[in-house]
Amino acid sequence: MKKPWHIVEKLLGIYRWHPTIALRYLPIIDELRKNGFLNVDVLEVGSGSIGIVPYLRHQVVGVDIAFLDPIHRNLTPILGDAKKLPFADASFDVVVCTDVLEHILPVERSKVLEELIRVGKHLVAIGVPCGLLAAQQDKNLSELYQRIHGKEFNFFREHEAMGLPDAEKIYADIENIGHKLRKKISVIRQGTLNLKLREWLMHGWISDNFFTNIFFRKLLLLAMPIMKKMNNEPTYRQIYFVRIFHD
Repeated sequence: MKKPWHIVEKLLGIYRWHPTIALRYLPIIDELRKNGFLNVDVLEVGSGSIGIVPYLRHQVVGVDIAFLDPIHRNLTPILGDAKKLPFADASFDVVVCTDVLEHILPVERSKVLEELIRVGKHLVAIGVPCGLLAAQQDKNLSELYQRIHGKEFNFFREHEAMGLPDAEKIYADIENIGHKLRKKISVIRQGTLNLKLREWLMHGWISDNFFTNIFFRKLLLLAMPIMKKMNNEPTYRQIYFVRIFHD
């Protein structure tokens, strides 16, 4: 049986949206719209079972190491490794990968970046939590999660174990990979999701109070146009938009 808020979400065009996830993807959607890439072939690496699909609203190929049911009907799931994507060069007009590199061993991150750029044809969007302030916030939220729920949250644990990527190194790696692959690229870096806003949103997400959960997981979607604009520094995430040019 469908939950009551699912009916409302469909009427509003925000079915299966979640505030913190929407703020991860909507800056990428804005960039796709600006460049006329809303209706092209899209690959998302590290999509999970939903990923960017609710915000893009057309069929997307998703690669991940596992998929949990239910898989979104507009996602074509392919099991695979981000370090060795099962696609030919320039297979997809757009490649998206966000909040994945922090779960990869530091020595393997440049290989993932290389694969993303290799299979991309026109635009690669890479979202990455970066910096000491972001890492400290993750540590504080991890401790809060354990106090409330009595167990670790695996994403926080991996963030701490792997260490968040360095923003400048990611930028340098992307430029070096462009030279290595002999691709003419430009890179624009954009900070998204103000840290204080994220802290407030995550406190609501971590809460075990039913009404608090409903407010932070659903009702706050109504404030999305305002929250989208709250990207003042310091931010939790950097998005690297890699444009690929063809002669």
